Formats: sequence, C-alpha cells, structure tokens
Amino acid sequence: MSQSIGIVGAGITGLAIAYVLSPKYNVTIVARDLPGDLGLDWASPWAGAVFHPQKTPNKLWQQMQAACFRFYWALAHDDPSSGVKVYPMTEYFDTVYDESDIWYKSLMPDYRVIPTSELPPRTTFGIKYTTLAMNPLTLLPWLKAKLLAKGVKFIRKEVVSFDEVRTLTNAKLIVNASGVGARKLAGDDSVGPVRGQTMFVKTDFNRLVMKEGTEYTYIIPRAGSGGVIMGGIKSDRLDSEVDVELKRDILMRVNRITNGAFEGLDTSKIEDIVGFRPGRKGGLRVGREGDVVHAYGVEGAGYIYSFGVAEKVKELVGDYAARSKL
Repeated sequence: MSQSIGIVGAGITGLAIAYVLSPKYNVTIVARDLPGDLGLDWASPWAGAVFHPQKTPNKLWQQMQAACFRFYWALAHDDPSSGVKVYPMTEYFDTVYDESDIWYKSLMPDYRVIPTSELPPRTTFGIKYTTLAMNPLTLLPWLKAKLLAKGVKFIRKEVVSFDEVRTLTNAKLIVNASGVGARKLAGDDSVGPVRGQTMFVKTDFNRLVMKEGTEYTYIIPRAGSGGVIMGGIKSDRLDSEVDVELKRDILMRVNRITNGAFEGLDTSKIEDIVGFRPGRKGGLRVGREGDVVHAYGVEGAGYIYSFGVAEKVKELVGDYAARSKL
C-alpha cells in the first residue's frame, strides 16, 4: 500500500510537489485557497510567471531552477493547453557589467550577449535567450485536473498545525508548501508577504523584456489572454489599494526598455493587479525537520523553482520513507 503524504498549500509549489510525488505516494493537498480561486491572499494566480533564472551562487538553487526549466520546456512542447508557451527574452541589468555571474548561459536556448551599442538608457549589460512564460489562470487549473486524474485529493481548509493536517490526511509525513502561512505553521519569523502591483494590458506585444538591478521592470505576455503583464515593484505595504502614481511610473519604465512600445497608453483603462508574494529573509527553505519537509520562501520565483523544488522534496521524502522502514 502506498505511503500517505499530506501537502499544505495548493500554490504552484504545492501543486508541483504533488505532481512529482503522486506516481509513488498517496497524496492529499490541504489548502485554504485552491486553483480557480482569485483571492488576493495567495500569490500563484497573480504572478507574472516567467522563467527568468535567478542569479545565485548557490549550486543547489541553480540545479532546482534548471530542473524546473526542463519540466516546463517539455510541457510547452507536449501540451500547449497547459498555458506554458515559448517566448524570446531580452534581459537588461543596471548593476551587472559582464556575464561572469550569469550561471544560466549554458542552460537557456539561443543565449547571446547584447552589444553595448544596442542597450537602452540606464542599462549596463544585456542578454537575449529563449525562455517560457506561463498563464497561471490556465496552468493552475490544468495541474489540478491532472492531479485529480492521478488520484490526488484536495481538502479546502485553513489549518493551524501540522497535527491537524495529519488528522485530515491520515499521513505521518507532511510537506509544508504553505508560503506566507509558514510564518505561523513553522514558527518562522523570517517569513512575510511582499506586495506586488502590476497591470494587465490588452496588446499584441509578444516578447519578454525585463530589467533588473536598482530598477525592477518587466513586460510578460500571457498565453491565450491577448495581453501582457507590466510591472513591477516590491513593497512592504500590506494594503491592496492601487497606487495610481506607481502605474505611471511602471509605464514610464516599460517604455524606456521597449523603445516606447506603449507610448500614449491610458493607464486608467487597464486592469490593475495587486498580489502578495511569499517572501522569506534568507530565501528558499527546502529541508526536512522530523516528520515535516519544508518547501517555501521563494517569494516571486515560485514558477522558476517549483518543479525543481518538487524533485528535491521527492528525494527528502524517499530518504524519510527508507529510514522509517529500518
């Protein structure tokens, strides 16, 4: 009989973990929010959801990102109905001057450095490559349907302890993919929400453009939606009120890195999106603590790490299962 595993959280990380574990284990997901919900208290439906690798010297984090990219790359080619699509990416920096720290240059297809003469104002370095973007409003329900077909159970409930999850799922081992909820569930005071504000704009603009460093700006097409997500900002504010001045600032920055592609856009006639990313001081936590495997703290990079985190969780679950038989 398959071992039972309980997963807390049905965001992209929890769903990815369930997807990877379900062929071998009896999986139940317990979550307050489920795919199809559009509340602001969870991040996954509102993410820009583009695969742009995160700069990090941490080899494990690099490996998890690479594993995630390979999963999504295969999915984009095997099943376009998933909402995952291939796009050309232009990535600019204003605090990077060469490619010495670009660990993913051998991972991303069609990678090349942009000549300095072609860089827009206020940038110091740029690269191009082919990558992926996901439409969360398509992908999350797609994953839920696949998981239900694999026998994964979903329980809608906001839980206050891992013992409560064990009772609900009849599982001894719990995977904690609760995002911001880990602050209370895991007693991790380094966890907290990070506010993001973006705009959805109807357009036929069909490429990814990002800028990182002192300025964080992006344009991300959403497959099947007829538009793009524009951002961005990271803030400690906890309210959901739209900052009108910020909308104008985002548009100004977007035009600067797209050579004025959205000049004249009326920001009063676009769709505003405010969401809260699951941040953690110190970054991603993936590890086992007794009968709990923790997998949270990716902030805005859930779609970049999710299936790589899931593979690492699978290893930890397998080690636990092997030890419990001794």
